[in-house]
Amino acid sequence: MGFAKQLVFGFEGKRPSSDFCRFIECAQPAGIILFERNLEDLCALKTTIAELKGLSPGTLFMIDEEGGAKSRLRREHGFPNPPDPRIVAETMHPSEAREAYRIAGEALCGLGIDVDLAPLADIAPKDHILGARVFSDKADTCCEYITAVVEGLTAGGVRACAKHFPGLGSAAIDPHLALSFAREEEDFSRHFAPFRAAVEAGVHYIMTTHLVAKQLDSSGECATYSSKIVDLIRSDLGFKGEVISDDLFMTGASESISIAERAMRCIGAGHDLALICKEFPNRLELLEQIDLRL
Repeated sequence: MGFAKQLVFGFEGKRPSSDFCRFIECAQPAGIILFERNLEDLCALKTTIAELKGLSPGTLFMIDEEGGAKSRLRREHGFPNPPDPRIVAETMHPSEAREAYRIAGEALCGLGIDVDLAPLADIAPKDHILGARVFSDKADTCCEYITAVVEGLTAGGVRACAKHFPGLGSAAIDPHLALSFAREEEDFSRHFAPFRAAVEAGVHYIMTTHLVAKQLDSSGECATYSSKIVDLIRSDLGFKGEVISDDLFMTGASESISIAERAMRCIGAGHDLALICKEFPNRLELLEQIDLRL
């Protein structure tokens, strides 16, 4: 089950099934990712997290809490959710943004959540597929607010994750729907700047996505499976933390190969962690097969 230490799993429903609980206790995976589908209310979520941590004490709990529309916990749930990142950059001073995310970080920490898969370090205009999830179409502005958010979340007691390397703002296709391709004219030194700012601010994780950038890997391999692109995170950015994939169940990760093959190729490319957000059957058998093949 050694491979489980590099995998992050999601589960269906408000409460994890007995099958999922047995799997967690046996596999002791690296992490569990939470979604709105897992939320009944904050009190019940805190209880669920505590119960799962009792089964697997070393497992980290992760969530996409970016602020605004792309959040799993919202103000109507009683959570101090910041506004959309674009609104944050337009209406808040960086020091105010830092404080807003520190408060959110403390609230996440109080629930037992260890990692916030935020902020987006992408640079993109308002009409981009990422919309208001991005702070700005200007690199300097992105750097300023990403620094504030990473520092705020860290001060609040949770680990931050800058995404989506090498820069999803360079593409016009949502990797949830299909494999993304960077525009040929993109200057990736510009797209790297916010990630570098996140590293300097002490970010714990950097997430890649299912993006082909031939400027960075002429083979046409997407970042999820490209050792050349993953290596840039360490060699170019000087990052010492952990690199995590985007969800391997996204269409952009390829529907033509099995989830086991996707996970192995992802880890083989240099990722420390692979994200598998959808619950699926025969997980233990899958892990045993992977361990035998490695």
